[in-house]
Amino acid sequence: MSNGQQTHDGDEAGQALWQVCLDELSQEMPEQQFNTWIKPLTAQVSDDFSKVTLYVANRFKLDWIRAQYSAKLADVLSRLHGQKIQIELALATREAQGKTAFSMAKAALDARPETA
Repeated sequence: MSNGQQTHDGDEAGQALWQVCLDELSQEMPEQQFNTWIKPLTAQVSDDFSKVTLYVANRFKLDWIRAQYSAKLADVLSRLHGQKIQIELALATREAQGKTAFSMAKAALDARPETA
C-alpha cells in the first residue's frame, strides 16, 4: 500500500470517528443546540489521532464552543477512540472550508462501488 493510500485511510478513519461522535452528541443534546453549535463544525483528525482540530465559522462561535462544549467534545472523542484526544478550535477560512468540502466529496466518490 502506498503512503498516499495510508494517509487517505487515516483521513477516512478520522472522519468516521468524527461522524460517530456527531451521532452520539445528536442523541445526548437538545436538537436545537446540536444543530446550532456542533453540526456545523468541520473536523480534521491528526494522523496519530492525538488531536482533533475543529473549524468554526466565526470568533463568536469559537468562544462559545470553547466555553460550553470543548470538554464534552474531548470526552466523547477520547471515549470513542479509547485514548485521550486533544481538542483544538480554529477559525475556518474560506479556503479551508472549500478544501474540507472537496476532500469529503472526493472520499464519498472514492467509496462508491465501481460499475461495469
